[in-house]
Amino acid sequence: YQRRVHGDTAFVKGIVLDHGTRHPDMPKRLENCFILTCNASLEYEKSEVNSEWNYDNAAMKNKMMRAERKIVDVACQRIIALKRQVCTDGEGFVVINQKGIDALALDMLAKEGIMGLRRAKKRNMERLVLACGGVAVNSFDGLLPTDLGRAERVYEHVLAEEKYTFVECENPASCTILVKGPNKHTILQLTDAVRDGLRAVKHTMEDACVVPGGGAFEVAALVHLEELLVSTHGHAKIGIRAFGEALSIIPRTLCNSSGRDDSAYMLIEMQDAYKASKAKGLEEYHAVDVVSGELGDAEMMQVWDMYRAKRYMINSAVEIASNLMLCDEIMKAGAQKGGRGKIQE
Repeated sequence: YQRRVHGDTAFVKGIVLDHGTRHPDMPKRLENCFILTCNASLEYEKSEVNSEWNYDNAAMKNKMMRAERKIVDVACQRIIALKRQVCTDGEGFVVINQKGIDALALDMLAKEGIMGLRRAKKRNMERLVLACGGVAVNSFDGLLPTDLGRAERVYEHVLAEEKYTFVECENPASCTILVKGPNKHTILQLTDAVRDGLRAVKHTMEDACVVPGGGAFEVAALVHLEELLVSTHGHAKIGIRAFGEALSIIPRTLCNSSGRDDSAYMLIEMQDAYKASKAKGLEEYHAVDVVSGELGDAEMMQVWDMYRAKRYMINSAVEIASNLMLCDEIMKAGAQKGGRGKIQE
């Protein structure tokens, strides 16, 4: 939501709908509500096929109009009867419909103190069932109290010139983060930050593990590669050394970001500290403290990285390097066979 004055981003235990009621006499705030989520029309709908009605007189036309109106009136009466059945201690009743509700139907609901919202979005309807419970009905025939969800409060809130309806629940399985900002750029940045943070939490919970951050993992991998160089012979050493240098870019970048210009010395210090702790049999992971620019313990600073992100980084680096080397081999083979000009074309 964009507003001229900067506001606080809020977490809502429930759903926020981007529209309000369409009748002036409907209640704007209800406590301890029953929620009926439905995907059935409460207005007269035209025929899906081309049709034509011919009337002999005005009485036949009025009779047809009353029959059409009766379909909507009966559906509204069933909703009102359900409301009177369950609302015995002053509870509120809210109808949220994915399809339309005409003016006469809104008036009937308003007289019974029912808050009615029409043309709700499909994604909001799916989340409403998760947040409030109940069942999303497709017909008003045979409505039961078990089809209803529950909410602590439902209220309409006006922000600038737009109306929003807040549906707050006690233990929702779907919640909302209402992002506020002075302009679209700020809102986009906040939205991306929230989405990235939630995705990081989701991946961490799925992996059930974390990796020391702040360059600690890269330094540990670099030390392991240096030990591997001792027992490796031939051209494989070139690839191992290049891979180790690529891993060292991350702690070097962190050093430069913290304001230090001796990233090479800092990298050597991190390696020595890791080797010393490893020799003593201690599980210490030394990372770059970007606040002070000094060496610190990743566990003490609570700096962690996602296991999935590190795994993807290593796998992608190997695959990209292998593809680049394969392209070079293809170019060399084409040049040796005299087809260099065609390959360049």
